[in-house]
Amino acid sequence: MVRVAAVEACGRALSQGTCRFRIARAAAFVLLFILVIPLLLGLAVGVSPAAVFALIGSTLLLQAAAAVVALSLGLHPAVVLVFLTSVAAAVLVGIFEVCDIFAGRSRMIQGFLSKIDAKTGSIDYLKRYGALMLIPVIWIPGIALYGTPVVAWAFQYPRITSLLCMLAGWAIAIVVVMAATMGLVRLAF
Repeated sequence: MVRVAAVEACGRALSQGTCRFRIARAAAFVLLFILVIPLLLGLAVGVSPAAVFALIGSTLLLQAAAAVVALSLGLHPAVVLVFLTSVAAAVLVGIFEVCDIFAGRSRMIQGFLSKIDAKTGSIDYLKRYGALMLIPVIWIPGIALYGTPVVAWAFQYPRITSLLCMLAGWAIAIVVVMAATMGLVRLAF
């Protein structure tokens, strides 16, 4: 039987069953939100599977700017918001799970997290309201979808609160991009 290196490494730090369960749970969640929900939504609104895959790929590549691609396909803005948010949720949870698996097996990462916690632990408002900073952070190109969950994970913000804040910020970014694309907002540079 061929074994994946990540499962072996995770199994050395955690029990094999726990590690496999965590990887399977993360993979199932990511596949559900990155493929199944967009395909079902596409089927419901009459979007071809090829267009759905194009939207998924453009979201992974262009992030919130993928709203321009979706609108150019003639999709309703509400459908665009659901498509892109579903893909974003999959990416965010997947990154959280990968970070957890690495932290479970690496003493260096555990030490890094302890240092961050020691430095930020004395700042009460950061622990209490820090997850709210994820709303504007997810708008920053380069950090956006892939870096924000790492920031939330490193600062050890509550997972559900972090996900809700990141998805709220993501939705706001998509709405702004769609409004600019449709000419409702004129951005001055």
